[in-house]
Amino acid sequence: MSKQALFQVTVAGTNITTALMPVLISLSVSDKAGTHSDTANLKIDDTNGQIILPKKGAPVVVALGWKGEGMRVVFTGTVDEVKSSGSRGSGRILDISAKGFDTTAKPKEQQQRHWDDTPVEDILKDAGEHAGVTEIDIDADLAKIRPEYFEMRDESFVAAGERIARETGGNFRVSGKRATLSKRNGSYPATVIAAWGSNLHSWSISPQLGRPQFKKTKARYYDMAKADTLEASQDTPLDADAEWEARHLEADEPAAKRRAKSDAATSERDAGGGSVTIEGNTSAIPDGLCIVQGTRPGVDGAYSIETVNHSYSRSGGFTTSLELKHPQQGAGTDAR
Repeated sequence: MSKQALFQVTVAGTNITTALMPVLISLSVSDKAGTHSDTANLKIDDTNGQIILPKKGAPVVVALGWKGEGMRVVFTGTVDEVKSSGSRGSGRILDISAKGFDTTAKPKEQQQRHWDDTPVEDILKDAGEHAGVTEIDIDADLAKIRPEYFEMRDESFVAAGERIARETGGNFRVSGKRATLSKRNGSYPATVIAAWGSNLHSWSISPQLGRPQFKKTKARYYDMAKADTLEASQDTPLDADAEWEARHLEADEPAAKRRAKSDAATSERDAGGGSVTIEGNTSAIPDGLCIVQGTRPGVDGAYSIETVNHSYSRSGGFTTSLELKHPQQGAGTDAR
């Protein structure tokens, strides 16, 4: 007996699941590490226009799961765009797009402020308070980093968070009133299995990619005491001869060291990757691990999850596609 996929959608506090069941064509949710917001899309058969047109900014909650196993919320956000389309041949379609944060609200508003010798966690809390983002979830290693000077010059909270992530080796995203700054290539406990003969539908993985790999990353800075331009560097464990040097001069030695370390983490992350599609699994989250099993030696192993895409449709049921990076635990090495 095949499993039955379940979904639940709430818009503006009203559960519209029952009304959606006969007209929902497809539902998708995407959550990516290192981008500022997750997204949800609903495609609806709008032949009779029975679904009330949702208002811009209306709260949206989406849950997915399986009968007998329960459901889990995979998206919380607000309506960003509603589009009606149709033709004589294809009928009428209503597309509803939602973002993880209200795109009309203060997270996109520019701020002008600065901080001196302040921990990254406090910078994000101060800037987030003005933007209405009151919950800051930050990796402990990144929270204690103290830039000598950080300035927002006509920069939004979202843009500032993404810049901090680039400079410290993190991944930044906003969901509702929560902002998350995770550590790039961090060791987080969330794990899913993608096993051939069990839940793995398909895969396309390159466990080794030559172009992104560098044996060392470097960043330059100007030393005021020595009146000279100096260099900070970070070695990587990758088997490569080329070295990477950041294009722009950093403010001081600590900033140059952070930049070199961040670029090294990026090189390790991008050293291999690909995608898998598995039976719908709401446990998969960005920055978690996916353990690939049963494909072939050299491909099997662990990968960091970069993007999670949940898809529900009338014809295809419930599947989860994962974009993978940062091969580890044997991935990329054929030991035979």
